Amino acid sequence: MTGPTGATGPSGATGPSGATGSTGSTGPTGPKGATGPTGPCCRADQLLSTYSTPAQPGSNGGALLFDQNALINGTAITHTAGSGNIVIQQTGYYGVAFSVTVAPLKNASFPVSLTLSMRLQGTDVPGAAAIQLLHNSQEAENVALTQIIRVTAVPATLNIIGSGSGFLYSTATVSVLRIGDIS
Repeated sequence: MTGPTGATGPSGATGPSGATGSTGSTGPTGPKGATGPTGPCCRADQLLSTYSTPAQPGSNGGALLFDQNALINGTAITHTAGSGNIVIQQTGYYGVAFSVTVAPLKNASFPVSLTLSMRLQGTDVPGAAAIQLLHNSQEAENVALTQIIRVTAVPATLNIIGSGSGFLYSTATVSVLRIGDIS
């Protein structure tokens, strides 16, 4: 005859872990998320290109005049054909590129020293000036300036200024592109 079962004894120590099993197959791809918000500025939707076709005499300290507008897109940058004033109507950062051919007037005293510079609201733009020396009546030189400007108050007037005397300028072009907001 067998007697009654005794009380259960204490649990034994946990045994060692078994080997890791193989990785299961990848589950299905989840649904596509919502489109995020539009990124920060900028598109090329605010720009201006203006130029001058005839050769014109420059005046010492005077703005170069641009008689034609090739392209104006948007309302942030304006120019009246025949004027030397490019008016910026919206704060932000702008890329400005300028090129011109300069030559001496027929009656010039040589050498002709000429400085071309960008001026914003009557103040020279740092890093946006070029000096050109013309040594004889047959000389014609190309000058180019490129700079990024910060416009913090509007309207703001941008000019290209010629300092010196006895020079002609021709094939002058200015392009201005709004490239971003001030953060």
